[in-house]
Amino acid sequence: MTADELVYRRVLRAPRELVWRCLTEPAELARFWGPAGMTTPVDGIVVDLRPGGRFETLMVGDHGSHRMVATFTDVVPPGLLAWVEPASGMHTTSTLTDLGDGTTEVAIHQRHVPEAMRRPEARAGFATSLDKLEAHLMVRTWVASTYGGLAGLLGSVDAWDAPTLCEKWLVRHVVAHVTMPVRLTPERFGAELAAAGGDFTVLSDTVAVRDAALPPADLLDQLRSPELHAWQPPGGGAVGALSHAVIHSLDVTLALGRPAVVPGEAVAAVLDALTAANGAWFGVDLTGLRLEATDTGWSWGAGRTVRAGSGELVALLGGRTLPGGRTPAAA
Repeated sequence: MTADELVYRRVLRAPRELVWRCLTEPAELARFWGPAGMTTPVDGIVVDLRPGGRFETLMVGDHGSHRMVATFTDVVPPGLLAWVEPASGMHTTSTLTDLGDGTTEVAIHQRHVPEAMRRPEARAGFATSLDKLEAHLMVRTWVASTYGGLAGLLGSVDAWDAPTLCEKWLVRHVVAHVTMPVRLTPERFGAELAAAGGDFTVLSDTVAVRDAALPPADLLDQLRSPELHAWQPPGGGAVGALSHAVIHSLDVTLALGRPAVVPGEAVAAVLDALTAANGAWFGVDLTGLRLEATDTGWSWGAGRTVRAGSGELVALLGGRTLPGGRTPAAA
């Protein structure tokens, strides 16, 4: 390897096809592209995915912006993607290798790298962009696994008219609610919100009641939709998308007395997010409490100890009442 070459490698916990989509679809690129402290708006991304096609990103930060303009030289889905930046002559080749266990190795080989981009601080900045990709893929995988697991459960049991932990909502209402992003374009969402007088709660109830009448097969297909798995609530980001999926899936499985369909790591991540906000998301007062999960090593806080399963703790922090009015053990 010559002095003006760099190689970055990262093993990502996601299938190769998903990693490919994240590297080639503007809506996915906007979630992670650029080093920490910079964002890349989706309307600043151009992907003409073919040899000779244009690849452009606009990264924006507190200290300015940077536009990358490149031309694709190789496009071989889902394993090889390469482009050259005419302004600098730098050539980047990304190779995706399926490791056979649901993980993917990404090797990024850069040639003719300008001196400024070879400096330690620049290389560290590039590594943070890979950190952002890794975090994005982890959440995407957890969300997809949660919704897919819920679809699998509801496809095997007749529970559409069973109550859930969401007050007044049956299973079909919860599913109609979480799959709303698949059915509502941004324009239609805006129209629905206007019709609800700007009240999101009214909109949610209206859509849940109306769309709960859709055929179960349609709702199951929507739970499995990659469009749903990629969705993030406005202003909520990846944490909001994960919390939405985890909390509502637990609304169903806890009420049905079924095992959770959520990966354990995802439950812990949502517990961390809810407690980092000190319960404020759902108006739960955590003052003077210590929370301990009885099924994992997770814990938080100091004071009077409240013990419950990790999924039950999520429900409680989400302002839910456990089935049968149960209360967690306290010590």
